[in-house]
Amino acid sequence: MLKYFTGVLLVWQIKRGLSILFTVALALQAIAGSAAAATIYVDDDGPGNYTTIQAALNDAVDGDTIIVQPGAYPNDERIQVNVSVTIKGASGYPSVGGFNLYMSSRIEALTITKGVDFDRAGTECTIRNNRFEGCGVSMGNNYLYGNQIVMNNLFTGSPAGVSTFDSIDNKITGNTFQNCYIGIAFGYGGGGHVVTGNTFKDCDVGIRITDDSATIYNNYFSNDINLKLESDGNAQLNTSKTAGKNIIGGPYIGGNFWGTPAGDGFSQTHLDQNGDGIAEEAYKVDGNVIDYFPLVTPRTEPAPVLPVANFKASTTSGSAPLSVLFTDLSQNADSWSWDFDNNGQTDSAVQNPVYVYEVPGTYTVKLTAINPNGTSSKTAAITVLEKEKEEVEILPVADFSMNVTSGNVPLSVLFTDHSQDATSRSWDVNNDGTRDSSKESFVHVYTVPGTYTVKLTAINPNGTSSKTATITVLEKEEEEVEILPVADFSMNVTSGNVPLSVLFTDLSQDATSRSWDVNNDGTRDSSKESFVHVYTVPGTYTVNLRVSNQNGTSSKTAAITVLEKEKEENENRILPVADFRANITSGSAPLSVLFTDLSQDATSRNWDFNNDGISDSTDESLVYVFTAPGTYSVNLTAVNVNGTASKHATITVSSAEEHYSSSGSSGGSSSGGGGGGGSPEPAKNVEVKELSQVFVTNGKEVKFEFTKKATCVVYVGFDAKKNVGKTTTIVEQLKSKSALVSELPSGEVYKSFNVWVGNSGFATSKNIENPVICFKVEKTWIQDKKVDQASIVLNRYSDKKWEQLLANLSGEDANYLYFTTDVPGFSSFAITGTSKGASEKVTEQSTALETRSLHNEGNESIGLDTGAEQGENTKFSGIPVYNIIGILCLGLICAIIYSQLPK
Repeated sequence: MLKYFTGVLLVWQIKRGLSILFTVALALQAIAGSAAAATIYVDDDGPGNYTTIQAALNDAVDGDTIIVQPGAYPNDERIQVNVSVTIKGASGYPSVGGFNLYMSSRIEALTITKGVDFDRAGTECTIRNNRFEGCGVSMGNNYLYGNQIVMNNLFTGSPAGVSTFDSIDNKITGNTFQNCYIGIAFGYGGGGHVVTGNTFKDCDVGIRITDDSATIYNNYFSNDINLKLESDGNAQLNTSKTAGKNIIGGPYIGGNFWGTPAGDGFSQTHLDQNGDGIAEEAYKVDGNVIDYFPLVTPRTEPAPVLPVANFKASTTSGSAPLSVLFTDLSQNADSWSWDFDNNGQTDSAVQNPVYVYEVPGTYTVKLTAINPNGTSSKTAAITVLEKEKEEVEILPVADFSMNVTSGNVPLSVLFTDHSQDATSRSWDVNNDGTRDSSKESFVHVYTVPGTYTVKLTAINPNGTSSKTATITVLEKEEEEVEILPVADFSMNVTSGNVPLSVLFTDLSQDATSRSWDVNNDGTRDSSKESFVHVYTVPGTYTVNLRVSNQNGTSSKTAAITVLEKEKEENENRILPVADFRANITSGSAPLSVLFTDLSQDATSRNWDFNNDGISDSTDESLVYVFTAPGTYSVNLTAVNVNGTASKHATITVSSAEEHYSSSGSSGGSSSGGGGGGGSPEPAKNVEVKELSQVFVTNGKEVKFEFTKKATCVVYVGFDAKKNVGKTTTIVEQLKSKSALVSELPSGEVYKSFNVWVGNSGFATSKNIENPVICFKVEKTWIQDKKVDQASIVLNRYSDKKWEQLLANLSGEDANYLYFTTDVPGFSSFAITGTSKGASEKVTEQSTALETRSLHNEGNESIGLDTGAEQGENTKFSGIPVYNIIGILCLGLICAIIYSQLPK
């Protein structure tokens, strides 16, 4: 019996010991678990631990990290931070209100609209990688509130990006201050501030220092006022010259880059002769405040450009008297000095003079070209022979006519050469010794009243002859001067064999209408400005052009000689055959049609798309947009040296209402769904299209808005550089890869689309600038594809390859995110994004927060962006390491005790 009670007592003692050990192990586990800092998630739609940041802070303790998921948070909320924590945006810079920091904390990756203020023990805080919109960081009222770090933030539209008052030793680095009233304002502090690596752009004042001091180096300034010192404000503007890449990419870190928006700042206008990226002289901002190493872009003074003398002579030898026309071919010359007989004296300062050698001999001609940087000379020899006795020299006889000899300014005068035996001519219409023309007939306009002597010099190999006349130009009369038209035209040929094609072009002045009679039969043959007539019967024809305006008429005639057809020439003559293809012949306005020239034996071509007799293009293949409904007759004229040929086709353009009514489309498809609209994209690949029309005016910002919201494009815009009038832009959203690209870009493709702006060749750099596209992306697609919002880009296809363009988030609503992108031009595009892995969230949420009672004050967590920081909370499947060790120890003790039990 005693043995039995002894065994029972032993068993009871073992059980009691196990209970005590188990209780101790549980206590150790609780202590170990509560000592680890936690990560808390805030999500406004419910998946996180809390729906507001303030609620999370109310339950947080020192060392916690609060992750803010994308969502809608109050932008006017002032968040009170009473614990030392890290508050960080998960992605996409979630937008929040402002913060009052009472403890040493860290704010990062957020969009802040109400600013960050420091108070009480809010020292040694870090404000990093945030976007401040219309607000900033404010610290002060006590030196204790110094020692802050403000780095890598973007401040836009802030009254003051960073401001201090009665503060000390703050570090402001790597930030961008743009369009702020003041970038940084230091006031009444103890100094010790360091400002480096920042960009201040388009601010009223970059940095203002009032009764405080700071070290400011390696910053980029481009503002109206870059640095303003008030009330004993002082600054150290450079560090020692140190090798390393500076803020503008130079090889040394020293001082700052001092620029202005107008481009006339110190660093923008001073030279760097030795190429070290630092100006050769110091920049004195104030009497005692000097940047001894101001940063500049390496540049030197350009070498002076000297003239290069060169000329040619119309002839280099001949019998006396020898008339020679000298033509200047010099480069970089402002004036000229000619010495025709090598006697060291200037014979002419005219650029292209005519000189007559009367005496036989060999002459050295010297031209000296001159500009402000120096001179250059060239010589040539002219040989003048004795006049041959037996040869009868026929000299030219100068003669000309003028349609008027007097009149009021502006006075247009038609000069016509009637000289005999002349091979060339030189007109001087204002008696200044300078040749004004060498044409047989031309019009000169006198704009200044006076009496002018007109001189015509007729030239042939035997000599010259001159004639003069007087033009009287009167003051402009007060009453309205009736301006008569001046008839003039040109012909590409004046003779040839039948059939002879002649291109007539009207060159008349001040004419409002015209009438052509090309065969002198008294019947009008055309009223167009330019046209082609084919003569099929040999003979001599007189062409008469009669032009008119409200003040009267004017006429001009010319002769056309049509010869018999030459048999051997006609057998070998190959005329062109006009032919072309249109990819579509009907559709709704605006209708884009691709025209392709299929002509044979043509050397050139003229397209007339609206049957007005005026050539609209000479391209072989082009896209033309018919913007208004109607029936258009398209004419292609094929041309070669032997003649012309034409082909006509009809394009029918209906109104959008007629087109949509006949196709029975409605809703989103009414914007052109299922049709290519005449673009190069196959119609079967077009999911939907939409068009927009606006008037394009020079110097104005143009925006084509797609109000029916049928495609992913919201608007297309640019700045116009010329007047165009009513212009159409078409967006085609595609079913799959565009037929105009070789392959799709990498990543998840959201949509592919084409943008067509105006007619072919309009949307170029000579017509537009600053082109931009605004597009939208469905939020459901981003969620379904698990796409990282920050990875969304716009891809443009150009030169047979894709180019990624930065997409800036510009807004959102319940269903879409809206992005804007600056583009080099308009063509084929694709919207893509990159998928991301599902983010791992902590499963121990409210329970861990409610049961935690102890805290390890030395354990600080500052984010989730580095491996070292993740390592501070080492866990296995959500169980702390301390818990595992405690359980293993408990199991080992139990095994030892169990082995001692009586068997």
